[in-house]
Amino acid sequence: MQKYKTAAVIDIGSSVVRMNISQWNGESISELDVLEKPTQIGKEVFSSGNISSDTARVLSETLSGFYEKAREYGITSVNTIATTAMREAANQPYVSDYISTRNKLSVRVLEDVEAGALLISALKNSSPAESGETLIVHGGTGTIDFELLKNNTTILTHSIHTGLLKISEMLREASDFSRYTEIMAEEYLDTFLSRENCMRELLNADSIVFGTSDLLALSKLFKAKSNKVIKIKSKKLLEIYDSYRSLSIAQICRNLSINTSQSENLYSVLVLLSALLRYTKADEIIAAQVTHGEAMLDSVLRTSTRKSYNDGLYSGALSSAFDLASRYNCDIKHSEYVSSAAIEMFKALKKILGFDKKQSLLLHVACILHESGHYTNSKDSRKAAFHLIRDAHVYGLCSYETLLTANIVSPRSLPGESSKKLRGGILTQEESLFVAKMHALSRIADSLDYSHKQKAQITGVKLDNENLLIELQIREDYTLEQWVFNQRIPLFREIFGITPKLIIDNIYD
Repeated sequence: MQKYKTAAVIDIGSSVVRMNISQWNGESISELDVLEKPTQIGKEVFSSGNISSDTARVLSETLSGFYEKAREYGITSVNTIATTAMREAANQPYVSDYISTRNKLSVRVLEDVEAGALLISALKNSSPAESGETLIVHGGTGTIDFELLKNNTTILTHSIHTGLLKISEMLREASDFSRYTEIMAEEYLDTFLSRENCMRELLNADSIVFGTSDLLALSKLFKAKSNKVIKIKSKKLLEIYDSYRSLSIAQICRNLSINTSQSENLYSVLVLLSALLRYTKADEIIAAQVTHGEAMLDSVLRTSTRKSYNDGLYSGALSSAFDLASRYNCDIKHSEYVSSAAIEMFKALKKILGFDKKQSLLLHVACILHESGHYTNSKDSRKAAFHLIRDAHVYGLCSYETLLTANIVSPRSLPGESSKKLRGGILTQEESLFVAKMHALSRIADSLDYSHKQKAQITGVKLDNENLLIELQIREDYTLEQWVFNQRIPLFREIFGITPKLIIDNIYD
């Protein structure tokens, strides 16, 4: 008999707290229950910067009721996540502790990159199957995330730090002194869409998939049969936007029989979609309803979704890193060579390293960006690279992982040195050791192409007792690379207890 798996996810959003309960039967997911309760978290945080004690108390009571409902389905562990509003609250640690103490559950506050990657992954299911470039866009409350797909492969990612709720708040404040709030909104978005260099490539897409947490108002506006997925012709959308752009929120409420919050969100959605259409050649937009809770629940219940998400995260991070490398005028062929060589060595040492795929990703990204510092400071390029990487937005990497990546390129201290303090924070002994190992690997990989001429083809990397044998076929004189390689052996041997050796097959004579 098929064993069913049931799970629940609570999503603490900016305007609503929602719990989804679903069941996986081995073939499909069926929704069992959905509980929702409005919250003032978003409005409080975006106006005052804090979550009030009254709102925290109500949130705690709501979570308690949700948890009791989950227990009725036999669920004893509930994944609880929070996004933009909770993350940006100045008193977030105190609120999280308050909830944890009273509700005996831990709230995982997703960073921008985590939340965006989760929803972008879910939206890929709505992407058109035909070839061409598809722009995946998620309109969140505090950020708007973009991912460009070419033949369903991620080639570019980006985020802009504004969102639907922030646009609504801005328009609400401006309505007292401006009769032309729609012009203000358009110009505000244009500052992001027209001035950021990477947006130009993103906006060359043939089609657009747009996702947000509530499509009810949009489905009413376009008289759609479903409020889960809506196909909208670009011409029709621009016509409707033109007729609605000067209406007040109260007029939109009356026209569509929706509340003020839904009207404000709809207005922000229309402004965003019309702006995207002005910059792209897409003749249709696919709008899909997607929430963090539903996306997380799908990942919890379905192994294939979890694998797809992880694979997309890896490829998206690499695409994002190469985009940054290009913007920092890095030698892309050199970056590709060094990162590939480092990963080959990582695989050969994997058994003794005990590291996982996510940690190999950090090494991969670090190697792609290892020479980015020359963009701002050729005198101390490694230090400059550290700061560029630490402050960069790399798709799928949270701030902690980005900090580790920066330290792989340029650690403050290595084993044998007195200080354990690294730039940007103090790492644990385990983290420091990981950074040191990845740094040593990247330095050896860099030495193999020190001239940036790709003189050697790596034909094999294998661990042989106390030696790491790197087999090469060289096409040109390799004296410089061998000299640099020998200079970097001592650090590698000290950290790993293994000696890297070159096995060279000379094919250029």
